[in-house]
Amino acid sequence: MSIERIQQALREERVDGWLFYDFRRSNPIAYAVLELPLEAMYTRRWFYFVPAQGTPTAIVSAVESHVLRSLPGERRVYRTWQDMHTYLRELLLAGSRIAMEYSPMNAIPYIARVDAGTVELVRSSGVEVVTSANLSQRFVAQLSDAQIESQREAGRRIIAAKEALFVALGDDLRAEASLNEYDVQQRFLQLMRERGVVVEEPPIVAANANASNPHYLPTAERHLPIQRGDLILFDFWGTLPEPGSIYADYTWMAFAGTRDEIPAHQREVFDIVRRARDTAITFIRERLREGQPVEGREVDDVARSVIESAGYADYFVHRTGHSITTAEHGNGANIDNFETQDARLLLPNTCNSIEPGIYLPEFGVRSEVDLLISEHDVEVTGVPVQEEITALL
Repeated sequence: MSIERIQQALREERVDGWLFYDFRRSNPIAYAVLELPLEAMYTRRWFYFVPAQGTPTAIVSAVESHVLRSLPGERRVYRTWQDMHTYLRELLLAGSRIAMEYSPMNAIPYIARVDAGTVELVRSSGVEVVTSANLSQRFVAQLSDAQIESQREAGRRIIAAKEALFVALGDDLRAEASLNEYDVQQRFLQLMRERGVVVEEPPIVAANANASNPHYLPTAERHLPIQRGDLILFDFWGTLPEPGSIYADYTWMAFAGTRDEIPAHQREVFDIVRRARDTAITFIRERLREGQPVEGREVDDVARSVIESAGYADYFVHRTGHSITTAEHGNGANIDNFETQDARLLLPNTCNSIEPGIYLPEFGVRSEVDLLISEHDVEVTGVPVQEEITALL
């Protein structure tokens, strides 16, 4: 954890200080930025203030005076709540702008880690509390060169596993073997693990109407058979085993039959989803090449407009994409102006999924790729990108 790096970011964002607050691990962003161990026994409220210039200060309880000793700066130990309030007032300069894990109107719940009462307490010192939404991305979402390469490699491996699975399923269909969602899911899981991919949750394998549930997951007790003529959604993700590796996360559509047998309606819906995906990617790329900032919510609007224009707006029921880090769903900017109002910028050296979908009662379609975002361009991983429903025969 580099205080100099945090202070440089504060100056660039024109914020006077960053006030980290936690109560019983309520603020994972603070732990990530300050590189604190999540398993530590912190049961009392603590604050850690990093000014844009000068020495940081920790405010910790006398019950746990050892807390935050790994961090540089001064320490103030409170015994009573009155002590804590006094130390905060002495620390915070009236009229200054202070960043916290706070989201106005709870627009971005992923950043809203500080409770309303604590925000009120900090504001009582005469400061303006501003969101750390963009600020925190620099520390929880931006990736190193090694991490970027780990995402590429994870993508190559899980796409190879998908290709092997599709070949095997084609052979099974020709042999008229019995297939079902759960057994196929377990085979897919094994293929990814054989390629050295860490998969903590099994992939989604959803046939026909089950694909209309974006988060459907087959189990040994609940699954459908897979038969010739079925449309199947595969959503799969994983990471390399090395610490700090970044997830790859993709969705592909397959048809249990020949290309000519794919119903026209399914082809039509896939083409709309594909165009929404590609339009979103093109929008990001053009804005970055022009040197213009891009907000997550803007990209969601662009993708959603394609599906809305085709008459399927009511069937696109989730955001267009999410942040990807060492967690499959990271704490960076999401591609979202639907479930939340994510005005965070897409920063260089971050990763996002792009995954529009249309979920009709009889079947669902989603197409998902990942984007590695650089300063002036984007790189799509999980190539080759799916351009049409894959026929298994």
